[in-house]
Amino acid sequence: MRSSAPTETETAANEIDLSRIGAALSKKRWWVIVPTIVALVGAAIFVNVVKPRYTADARMLLENQDDFYTRIDKGTRVDGNGPDAEGVQSQIQLLTSRDLARRVIKQLDLQGNVEFDPLANGVGALTRIMVLLGITRDPTLMSPEDRILEKFSDKLSVLSPTKTRVLTIEFTARNPDLAARGANAIAQTYIEMQQEAKRDIARDAAHSLATLVSDLSTRVAEAEGKVEIYRSKTGLLVGANNTVISTQQLGELNNQLSSARATQADAQAKANLLREMLRQNRVGEIPDVANNEVIRRIFEQRVSLRAQLALESRTLLPMHPRIKELNAQLSDLDAQWRATAERTARTLENDARIASSRVENLTRVMEDQKRVAGVAGSEEVKLRDLERVARLLKEQLESETAKYQEALARENVKATPADARVIQRALAPQIPSFPKKIPIIAFSTLAMLILSVGAIVAGEMLTGRARVDSPALEPVPALWSVPAPQQAVAESAPSAEESPVIALPDADAMTATMPTSATDPEAAAIVRIDKARAATTCVKVLVTPCCDSEGKPSETVIALGRNLARRGRALLAVVDRGAKVYDALVHSPHSPPRGMADLAAGVADFGEVIHRDVGSRLHVLPGGVSDGDEQYDLALVVTALAHTYDFVVFAASRDQALRLAPHVDLAFVLGDDAAAETLRDQLAQAGADAHLLEGRASADDLVAA
Repeated sequence: MRSSAPTETETAANEIDLSRIGAALSKKRWWVIVPTIVALVGAAIFVNVVKPRYTADARMLLENQDDFYTRIDKGTRVDGNGPDAEGVQSQIQLLTSRDLARRVIKQLDLQGNVEFDPLANGVGALTRIMVLLGITRDPTLMSPEDRILEKFSDKLSVLSPTKTRVLTIEFTARNPDLAARGANAIAQTYIEMQQEAKRDIARDAAHSLATLVSDLSTRVAEAEGKVEIYRSKTGLLVGANNTVISTQQLGELNNQLSSARATQADAQAKANLLREMLRQNRVGEIPDVANNEVIRRIFEQRVSLRAQLALESRTLLPMHPRIKELNAQLSDLDAQWRATAERTARTLENDARIASSRVENLTRVMEDQKRVAGVAGSEEVKLRDLERVARLLKEQLESETAKYQEALARENVKATPADARVIQRALAPQIPSFPKKIPIIAFSTLAMLILSVGAIVAGEMLTGRARVDSPALEPVPALWSVPAPQQAVAESAPSAEESPVIALPDADAMTATMPTSATDPEAAAIVRIDKARAATTCVKVLVTPCCDSEGKPSETVIALGRNLARRGRALLAVVDRGAKVYDALVHSPHSPPRGMADLAAGVADFGEVIHRDVGSRLHVLPGGVSDGDEQYDLALVVTALAHTYDFVVFAASRDQALRLAPHVDLAFVLGDDAAAETLRDQLAQAGADAHLLEGRASADDLVAA
């Protein structure tokens, strides 16, 4: 258990003492106050003496200004999208270009301005020296624009907010009006340069298109001439509907032939029908006969005779001369009617024969025309090729001519729209952008204060006065003294004055630096540990007494662990459960603390069982309090500890030492009697490099070694 009273831990030799730094700052406070006041006064004088500078800003929006009314081609859709991120950066480079700067310099008439022109006050001595040394150019040999260009570029800044197409033009000058005029002039000149660039592009396009149009005109004329020459040569003259005459004649003959065949068929059908009606004595039903004027008169006379015959038949007998006369007249009219019908039938038959002859003639003419059209077909193929070439050249000529006319119109348009517009003109600023009086004074004062304090602290640390003094080496015999477990920790914990820190020598110089109080066996034990450290990354040391005893064995183990803790990361692991003599080394809210038994039983992890020694840098793994069965093999615990520490000292009883022997590098048995030798032999047989510490080496001997 740890006492509630505060205890002094061992102080490292390179630890910084903040109280000494504070004392040094208090002692040298004027080295801080005076420079800080000087910086404050100097900054105040500077901000009031330096000439103020004013910054004016103008803003431009990059977008396509072409619309339906400004474009020559009204049918083309206007793309309203502006440039991308790379396009915005390109426009920034154009705004900061030298050509634009030279135009603005002339427009603002900066020649002779003291702020911009180096020759406004003549060539200074420093400038002459730099010219003689070849560091800078002679300003007298430079043009006014080139002299002013460098300072003009320094005072110009073009920015673009992220994910926008807005450009901010900032121009700085001592005169606020000049700053505003400069920003506006840069924006206006940029727009003018864009308009000139568009007109130049149109002018170059018109010049190149003029040659192309002239060449195409010549080629179109030649192609059309070839078409006409070939047409007249082959007789492929064009008639109505843009067709060749031979083909047109063939179509007309085909139409006439079809009409003649229709006429022939109609006349033949009418003649056949008339003959059939005559055989059936149905002459009056024939349309062509019934519509005949002669047949109509005969029919009327026939009707009149039949009426008269009927009238006379009422008073006269059939053999009466009058009745016979009327019958004879009626028979004569029927004969005339039939004769007229036969003449009509013969006329229709003649028409059918005439139509047949015409069909035959048209058929012969059609065959002849087919042969003519077949011969002209192959020639017409070549003619169509010539016409297609001429048509393509003509279409290309029309397209290029339209482009040429548009380019001419673009070249002559004075108000060519640019791809940017000013959305905010610069105004003369009222507040100077430099100097910012309050920030400059505050930052200068604070910087001098920090530098002064830092210089004093650095001096104290470099001289070593800011570090804790290391106690003098004294041959204190009781360096590591651990009380019995029943004593209070407050009484047993050594103070910084009572427990000086002793630097351990190297193993190679062990024999040369060995104190007279150390005997050969103790020195040999330390040497063995150092040699084992050189051969492995972690030295696992087992310390066991030949028999159970209180006081001396535990003091030796603790002294050895604290000694090794000064050489590297060291752990004191107590293997036996309930070894309360080691519990006083650690401070734990639990009573007693958790340890090896709890870790092996699986009820606690490494973070809960490893504690810090209250009197040194040694880590302590107590024996623990759990009485459960072991869940983890002891070999696994040893391997895990070996990956973390440089030295692991195991304090174990006889039985636990025999279990642990195969897993350690060195084993020391406290004692020099027969029982100790027997235990050493058993440990050696188990696989450990076992040795005796004769006479049970004391803590004083180990510390001195």
